[in-house]
Amino acid sequence: MSGDTMRRGRLWRLAFMAMLLSLGACEKGSEAGQPVAEKPKPVPEAVDTEAAETLSRDIWQTGEAQLIDVRAAVEALNHAVGTLLERPNEDHLEAAKLAWLDAHRQFAAALPYIQLGFAPAEIRDQGRKLVLALDSWPVQPGYLDTVPGYSDSGIVNDTAIELTLTNLRRQHRLTANEEASTGFHAMEIMLWGPTGERAAKEFVAVDKGEKPEALAVNRRRQLTRLIGEALAEDADGLVRRWPYAANDLSRHFLALAPVERLQQVRAIHTRVVDEELLRRLPESSESDVESARAADSKLALLAILKTLQASWLPAEGSGLAELLLDRHQVNALEQSFEQLEELLVKMEDPMELAELEKLARARALLERIAGLMAGTTRVPVAEEEMTPVALPSDN
Repeated sequence: MSGDTMRRGRLWRLAFMAMLLSLGACEKGSEAGQPVAEKPKPVPEAVDTEAAETLSRDIWQTGEAQLIDVRAAVEALNHAVGTLLERPNEDHLEAAKLAWLDAHRQFAAALPYIQLGFAPAEIRDQGRKLVLALDSWPVQPGYLDTVPGYSDSGIVNDTAIELTLTNLRRQHRLTANEEASTGFHAMEIMLWGPTGERAAKEFVAVDKGEKPEALAVNRRRQLTRLIGEALAEDADGLVRRWPYAANDLSRHFLALAPVERLQQVRAIHTRVVDEELLRRLPESSESDVESARAADSKLALLAILKTLQASWLPAEGSGLAELLLDRHQVNALEQSFEQLEELLVKMEDPMELAELEKLARARALLERIAGLMAGTTRVPVAEEEMTPVALPSDN
C-alpha cells in the first residue's frame, strides 16, 4: 500500500470518528433520542423585502377592518341598550347581553392590532390608557352598583357624583385598579348585575319624588347609557387614528423598513401571548377570569388566538411563519395552534371550573407558540428526514 493511500485511509477514519462524535452529541441534546435541527436564528438570513412589504401592509389594513368591526359592534350594543332603557323587558335585556358578547369578542380579536399600533415607546402609554379605558378587569361590582349587604354602594347611589361622561372617566380606576367605571366589563356589571342575576325591571324608570334623577334606578339607567357612550367614543377615536392616510399611528409603522415591521409584529404577538392570553387562563378555581358574569372568557381568548393564527398561518397566501420560520417550526406552530384550539373548545366555561391538568396543558401550548413565533424554540428533525451519509470503504 502506498504512502498516499495510507494517509487517505487515516483521514477517512478520522472523519468517520468525528462524525460519530457529532451524532452522539446531537442525541444527547435531542428529545426522545432524536437529532435536533440547528438552533434557529431569530431572523432568517434573507427575507424577501417585497413580500415583507406586502404582508406588513396587509396586517395593518386587516387591523383597520377589525377595528371598524369593533366600532360597528359597539354601535349595535348601544342600540340594544337604548331599546332596553326605552322598553325594559327580559327579551330586550337578553338582546343587550348578546350584543355585548359580540362587541366584546370583536374587541378581543382587535387587541393584537391595538398593541401593534401603540408599539412605539413614545405612544405606548397612550395605548395602555386606551386599553384600560376599554377593557379594565377585574372589576369591583360594588364600585358601580348595589351589592348584597351594601344597599347604598356604588356610583348609582352616590349622588355626590354628577353623572356626566367627563365625571365617569374621572372615576375610572380612581383609587384602585378594580374601580372600573368605563369599558366592557363595567357594562358587563350593568347588564348582568353585580351577582349575575340582573332583572329587566331594575331598569324601569321612576318619575316620582322631589328628585327622581337621584334615585338609584334612574342613575343606573344613566350610568349604563354613559358607559356605552364612552365605549363608542373610544372605539371611534381609534378607528379614525388608524388608516395610513391619517398619518398618526401608521406613520410610526411605515417609518420602519418592511422586514423591521415584521419583526415588530413578531415582538408584539409574542408579548400578546404572554400578557393577554396567559393572563386569561386561570391557574386555579380561585383565579380571576375576564368575564365571570358573562361567561365569555374562553371565547374572548379564542378570538385573540384566531387573530394571531390568521397573521402567522393564513388560510390563503403567505404569513409570518412562512417568512420568518423554518419549515419544521412552521409545522410545529400549526400543530400547536390546532391542539390549543381543540383543547379550549372542549374546556369548561367559566374557565375557572376547568380541570387543572387541562389548564396546565393550555399554558404549555401557549408558551410553545410564543417560543415558535419568536424563533427561539428548537424543533426536532424527524429521523426519516435525515440524509444518510455514505461512508467510504476501508479497502
